[in-house]
Amino acid sequence: MSSTPSEKIVEYHTLQRKFFESTKTRSVEWRKDQLRKIVSFCTECGTVIADALTKDLGKTAFEGEVTEIEVTKLEALEAIECLDSWSATEYVPAPGALMPSFCEMRKEPRGVTLVIGPFNYPFSTGFGPAVSALAAGNTCIIKPSEMCPATDKVLRECIPKYFKPEVLAVVSGGIPETTKLMELEWDMIFFTGSERVGKIIAGAAAKTLSPVILELGGKSPLIISKEMPELQAMANRIIWGKTINAGQTCVAPDYVLVQEENIEAVLEAFKISLESMFGRTNEQIKNSTFSRNVSVEHTKRLLSMIDDAKSHGGKVIAGGSEYGDAEAKYFPPTIIYNPGPKSKVLTEEIFGCILPIIPYKTNGDAIRYVNSMRGTPLALYVFTRIREHFDFFMDAIPSGGAVHNDVLLHFACSTIPFGGMGTSGYGKGHGKHGFDSFTHTRGVLSKPCKEIFEFGGIRYPPYDRYGGFSGPLFKFLVAKLPNIPVMHSTALYYGAYALGCFGTMYFVYNFSGAEPREDAKASVNGLTKFIGELFVDLGKWIGGDALARSMARQAAQTCRAE
Repeated sequence: MSSTPSEKIVEYHTLQRKFFESTKTRSVEWRKDQLRKIVSFCTECGTVIADALTKDLGKTAFEGEVTEIEVTKLEALEAIECLDSWSATEYVPAPGALMPSFCEMRKEPRGVTLVIGPFNYPFSTGFGPAVSALAAGNTCIIKPSEMCPATDKVLRECIPKYFKPEVLAVVSGGIPETTKLMELEWDMIFFTGSERVGKIIAGAAAKTLSPVILELGGKSPLIISKEMPELQAMANRIIWGKTINAGQTCVAPDYVLVQEENIEAVLEAFKISLESMFGRTNEQIKNSTFSRNVSVEHTKRLLSMIDDAKSHGGKVIAGGSEYGDAEAKYFPPTIIYNPGPKSKVLTEEIFGCILPIIPYKTNGDAIRYVNSMRGTPLALYVFTRIREHFDFFMDAIPSGGAVHNDVLLHFACSTIPFGGMGTSGYGKGHGKHGFDSFTHTRGVLSKPCKEIFEFGGIRYPPYDRYGGFSGPLFKFLVAKLPNIPVMHSTALYYGAYALGCFGTMYFVYNFSGAEPREDAKASVNGLTKFIGELFVDLGKWIGGDALARSMARQAAQTCRAE
């Protein structure tokens, strides 16, 4: 696999920085055009991409299309459809003490972004975040995993046909190229991978104060309660979630906790599911649609984990290390019952097709077992007929995401956020949540700059200028005034402001209990004039000068009463 030279990496970064500063990416229509290019790329190059995934990971064309290409395509189509609303400025209420003010939240692009993808889903984990980055109006550089050379080659050769390097570029290579990338300043880095490498990425990003989203892994537990749902349907879902992509999925169930009364039934159902999906014999499984591991070294690691689990008392129920073929990167789906707590399959993230089964007595035992594991899982799966039991586990076990009576599917649901917590990562991706992660939400407050809006100068020193009058007024403004609602009509806004001022002054002057000294009276008279002027403006907007003068006179008379 050819690597991108260091000077080319810097050139891409410089090109994208200059292009972003041109402000062309702020256009919503420009962003939609880029997303349409991603859709075209997925459609026109889908077969080539699927072939590359087969070469790298042994995925069937169907699995590659469904889990990588179509997922990316659908995410881009959703972004095109929703981009107008996602990127629209939001107008929000302002605190009453700040009136008259208009508050808004502008959705602005961050700048030049970097996406570092893993090997397990080399296409979708690169282009999924890139969809969010481009939708948010950023430029993007993708660094695919060097462990998937065929996919990397397709991206490197095809992307320039659809995108200019100042918009979207691909950097190929391994540790040296990633190190060079991390020396540069980024406006957002999206990394998917292991906790170990995630720490390195976060440490390098800290040197340039580049913000990072980390999508890591961990040991995602699956709990089957005593009141389990329909047995075989449950078993099929669990085995599918564990075996897809040969178990190399960050949110695959890492181990299963089964209420001890259901152990025999669950194990038998798992074996039936395996046989129905891949065959009864090892030869049938090996020649089925079952995927392969990414490397020989990774396969050897899984083989050694099974031997270690057996040495810690684990009993192999299906599969086993004797059926593996490291050189062919093949490791059979393996179920192992009750390995010791110090075995590698229970102390390390497996990231392969090994499924440990652990018995438990009570729900409290299951919770304590999960929470005794190091770190926070990326996902929590609970199979139970009783929703209250699912909520009970949810309340007691923290995780990045959770699924009730299924596995993995929250990853494909773009309407909910996807991401980790603690050791499983931080930051969110997918759909609008991915868009928001690549967006800078800029808070803006606008205020008219006129003397009549100074409110008697109450916020300026000296703070005792109005004696006993200023204290109660200021406290009332800060503590009692409600938020100013969003008003798209200036006339309505200033009218409401005038009424608010009138009511505030009337309350303070008549009911505060302060002694109205001469300077306080002068302030009230000044504010009376101010309120009158506001009513004049309001009257002009509503009914002309005659009505304005009438409203002003009424306001002045009311303020001077008593």
